[in-house]
Amino acid sequence: REGLTFQNGEVLDAEAVKWNIDRVRTREDFLVYPQWQFIAEVVVIDPLTVDIITAQPHPYFEYDVSFNGCQLLPPDYMAEVGEEEFARRPVGSGPYRLVEFTESDRYVFEAWDGYWAGPPAVDRVIYQVIPEQSAQVAALLAGQVDMIPAVPRPDIPLLEGTEGISVVRETSNRMAHFYLRVETETGAMDDTYPGYQPATLDNNVRLAISHALDRELLAEVQGSAHARLLRVCDYYPEGFASTFNNPETIAAWYDPDLARSLLAEAGYAEGAGPTIYMDAPTFQFGGEKEVAEVAAAMLEEVGFTVELNVIDSSAYNEQITSGGNNRDMMLTTLGCSPSLVPTFYRCAWVQANYNVCVDEWDALGGQILTTVDPEARIALWEQWWDYYLNYAQTLTLYEIDSIIAYNSADFEFTPRKDGWFTFRDLRPREG
Repeated sequence: REGLTFQNGEVLDAEAVKWNIDRVRTREDFLVYPQWQFIAEVVVIDPLTVDIITAQPHPYFEYDVSFNGCQLLPPDYMAEVGEEEFARRPVGSGPYRLVEFTESDRYVFEAWDGYWAGPPAVDRVIYQVIPEQSAQVAALLAGQVDMIPAVPRPDIPLLEGTEGISVVRETSNRMAHFYLRVETETGAMDDTYPGYQPATLDNNVRLAISHALDRELLAEVQGSAHARLLRVCDYYPEGFASTFNNPETIAAWYDPDLARSLLAEAGYAEGAGPTIYMDAPTFQFGGEKEVAEVAAAMLEEVGFTVELNVIDSSAYNEQITSGGNNRDMMLTTLGCSPSLVPTFYRCAWVQANYNVCVDEWDALGGQILTTVDPEARIALWEQWWDYYLNYAQTLTLYEIDSIIAYNSADFEFTPRKDGWFTFRDLRPREG
């Protein structure tokens, strides 16, 4: 579009787009670097046009260039202030600009008149961090906040029965998983726990954990979730709703007797399985602490000894997720779209918490990411999921629904199906 600028007045043109894409695809220190390697070159045609050239066919192109790492940042401002200062005083090109920032506490946004589609309907949005769900509910009832994103199941009837408050449901595009350690080199784990050998290095132990977990019960504990086996939501064709992700298959996968047999194959006497260190946050999307406690009990039922470490979410992100200090297993919540998933299990993908490198699985992922024909690609996915389930490095637990409560006396709101909160869908109620 003609005449676009960033919020500081810097021009947003084809050169700025090229700079942003080149930045994420060439910086090996960026977490998203490996997933941008499908781009071979970005060519500026004129101030309003860029050509993005890929080395091979890329069936998920549109999704990938508009998701992770796609944020358009102002090149001149970045050069002026540097990345560290930019993180404190960011400048974008969207409908809201950040005007107040207190990390892990309070973020204040104001509508920006220069947005290409016009300013949003709500002038000011304040994002307040309230870690405890019960405190969020209390704040909504007291009129201290206008919206909470994850209503606990026990509080739904109360909020639905409160005048001026509406409760809406929509998919969150998020799923909960356990990561299991299959190596010790990534992250800081080997330095933090020198010489520690996770029990989960044994594939039979990992499979025993997977078959010991009653995903239907864990989804019920979470309160707004549906049990799943695969890391792609089942409304995508790649989610295999009628086969891998159907309720019968999920129920059959839960098999404590098989879990005990697998531990025996791994060399453990009956009722004397290995010690497992399980990490979990107090809260991400709701119920994580309770889910981890119930999962630990399930594992102990088949013979594991579980050392459960549940810590504040901010500390969890800093120490476990970003720090890579997970030992045997850690609870995490991730997006569920198919385009990036094969990338995460290729040999070139290394992050703080894990690295998976199985040559045949890696090759299948590469085929999926370059096969344009949908039917052929789905056939490859079916083979890919067999590796996913039986290698058991990531154990999918459930898909989360967003149960959002908001002040409907003053606002109208329609949640997005992709789980994002952009607040372009929020409007003052007329009259």
